Amino acid sequence: MSNCPKCNKKIGAFYFKQNCPHCNANLMYYDFDNRLKEDAALAEKEWSAVEKITSGIKTSAVGSLPAAARLIMFFAPVVALLMPTFRLDDSTINLVSIIKLVISSSSDVFGNKAMLFAFAAFAVAIAFALVNLVVSLFSFTKNGLIRNIIFTIIGVIAFAGVAIVAVSAGVTLCNFGGFYVSIVLMLVVIALHIAVNRKIKAE
Repeated sequence: MSNCPKCNKKIGAFYFKQNCPHCNANLMYYDFDNRLKEDAALAEKEWSAVEKITSGIKTSAVGSLPAAARLIMFFAPVVALLMPTFRLDDSTINLVSIIKLVISSSSDVFGNKAMLFAFAAFAVAIAFALVNLVVSLFSFTKNGLIRNIIFTIIGVIAFAGVAIVAVSAGVTLCNFGGFYVSIVLMLVVIALHIAVNRKIKAE
């Protein structure tokens, strides 16, 4: 069912004639100019909303020096894990060595509780680097800063928590190694969230 644009009376769903059966108005062309203007105004409004979002994402990602620095800093904790991070027996474990071990002999990783949790710690660091990157793209929104800080803190806690479980399972943390550097770099990201937020508000 639809209504006539002129008399507003109901027209049957299976009525296919061009003119209204009640007032004889042309259903297709009645008030066409005004409807065209309304459609154009609606399209302009929708495009403006899309443009606002894309502009906000660009500003959040690379719109300022702190934003560009933060973009790099998201992955700095992962790069830090290339340093010796864990130690098991006489061997040190970093991101590259554990990936090689998974590829060459996955049973040595997944069959060993300590190695499994060490691997999980690396995986958590990588996952939250990507999550924080995606979340940060919406820094321009009302709760952007709070959301960014919450996700970063969750990432720090998750990474540290899994690493502690790995230590309790048998590995040890390398002194001044990748774990400690990664934690510090993750906390630096929080400072960059605040700096980016100030830049966005200043614009």
